[in-house]
Amino acid sequence: MRTLATAARTGALAAGVGALLFTGIAAGGTAVAAPQAQPAKLTVKEYRSWLMNNDDLAASMKVLKAFDKLPKAKQQKFVGYLQNRAVTKAFELSFSGSVTRGNSKEVKYNNDVRFSGVVKGSNKVVAGARNISLNFTATERIYGIPVVTQKVDLSYKIKNGVKGTKVKRSVVNMNRAFVIKPVKSSVSGNRTVTATVTWNLAPQYKSVGKGSLVKKQGITSYSGQKFGARLSNG
Repeated sequence: MRTLATAARTGALAAGVGALLFTGIAAGGTAVAAPQAQPAKLTVKEYRSWLMNNDDLAASMKVLKAFDKLPKAKQQKFVGYLQNRAVTKAFELSFSGSVTRGNSKEVKYNNDVRFSGVVKGSNKVVAGARNISLNFTATERIYGIPVVTQKVDLSYKIKNGVKGTKVKRSVVNMNRAFVIKPVKSSVSGNRTVTATVTWNLAPQYKSVGKGSLVKKQGITSYSGQKFGARLSNG
């Protein structure tokens, strides 16, 4: 009976190995699964499939429609840019302007890839308090198609000092080669108020290279009159 029980346990373990790779046994005897290996590179076929099954279906369908209009050669270059670490690191912006007038800036990476920043703001008196708001949108485009759009909003009131500072952030990520998530948001300052969001970009393919990238996106209000916007590598 003892030999039979041992054999049964051995057989069960052998059957499970085909479906699950073990890296060890956790406390309580629970099997720990090995992490899935990253695929080598993003292909046109996989990118199209991902767009068709993306959680943000409205945005992905717009990208897919524009992507399908590209010639095959440009589609190949498109997915190449998505997984090119150098392109993603080059996505940086810095500009300034008037809060009420706003401003924009475009940076040309090459003839195919461009980075743009747009800031819109307002400075209004409501119920005896001056309300300041700024919205900073940074976008990466390939062949004119937006693949990453990151937004940071800053708002606060001035009445006997700065009060009610708030920061909001959002991202529309159509780049399958990275998962982009906000990992930290902060607001600092008094007369000069700065909102900063830290983004983590985790590679999904070996072609991107090892290790996550970090971006810091910030918007600064100088007494509600002028602003400074920047997107940089962290």
